[in-house]
Amino acid sequence: MKKYIYVPILAAIMMLAISSCRKDEVINGGKSNERVNMNTYNFLKSHPKQMFDTTLLIIDRAGMKDLINGPGTFFVPDDYSIANYLAIKQAEARKTDERNNFTLDSLLKYTPQMLRDSMGMYFFPESITRDILNSNGTEYQTSTPGLKLTVALEERNDYQQDGVISTKPKYIYLIKLKGAKDIFDPVYYTHTDPSGDDDLIDLLSVCQTTGIITNNGVVHVLSNSHVWTFKESN
Repeated sequence: MKKYIYVPILAAIMMLAISSCRKDEVINGGKSNERVNMNTYNFLKSHPKQMFDTTLLIIDRAGMKDLINGPGTFFVPDDYSIANYLAIKQAEARKTDERNNFTLDSLLKYTPQMLRDSMGMYFFPESITRDILNSNGTEYQTSTPGLKLTVALEERNDYQQDGVISTKPKYIYLIKLKGAKDIFDPVYYTHTDPSGDDDLIDLLSVCQTTGIITNNGVVHVLSNSHVWTFKESN
């Protein structure tokens, strides 16, 4: 009988321990040690699943290796982001002729300056870290002349569980304004343009990994759903 009394108790203790571990993982959402002993380019190149191979190919063609290995912050679009862009470009091309294609080779035919202007929008000469951000957002000049983007730290209602996870997670967002700066509702977590025009709601991309400190700067990785250059479907 003792066995049947203690086993549920032991199981409950184990479940509590697992829940506690999961709580830390969900809220932290990053590396246990944020520092990596390599430069930004080599860090991206060393990814075990090669998630940045296409990104690095564009960086090489654009002659941007020295730029991203300099001081500053890189919001990295991964290979999925590039693929999302190519899918939209191909859909556009096939509107005129369904036999048309737009592939990575098509993209790499762009001039180095065109590629640099597009990828350069993700690099900032300043150090942008979580501790200096808030939900109001701060506008920063990118390495692309004349182009500024906004970075914000916004709370969300994800991953909450009564009695286990009570802290609401906060995510870093990279934002491209379409009209006036959106109004953020901290209760419903929504964005609205001051004009009320839904077509002018800003473009937001959340970071899936944040606060990696390389030997030269800060790295935040954008989510797989991001579309390179913030391109929208027509």
